[in-house]
Amino acid sequence: MRKKMEKEMENSKEIDQAFKEIKTATGVTDVQELVKRFLTREQTYSDLLQNVNDSDKKVDILKKDNEMLRNRLHDLKIDSEANAAAAQENDGAQFKDEDILEMQGSIA
Repeated sequence: MRKKMEKEMENSKEIDQAFKEIKTATGVTDVQELVKRFLTREQTYSDLLQNVNDSDKKVDILKKDNEMLRNRLHDLKIDSEANAAAAQENDGAQFKDEDILEMQGSIA
C-alpha cells in the first residue's frame, strides 16, 4: 500500500510540474480556460488555415492586377514615345513645307 501511495505522489508531482510548465508557456492560470483552449485549438487552427488561404488568394489577385497595370504603363509609355516621335516628325515636315513656300515666294 505504501508503494502505491508513493507512486501516486510521484505521478502527482509530474502532473503538477507539467501544469506549471503549461501555465508558464501559455500564460493561462485557470485550469478551465486551459481546457477550453485545448478543446478549441482545432477550430482555431482551421480558422487560421482559412485566413491563410484567403490571404493567398488576395495576394494572387493583387499580383495579377499589378502585372496588368505594369503592362498598361509600359504600353502607355510606348504610345507616348511614338506620339512624341510622330509630333517631332510632323514639326520637321512643317518646317520643310514652310521652307518650300518661302523659297517659292522668293522665286516668284
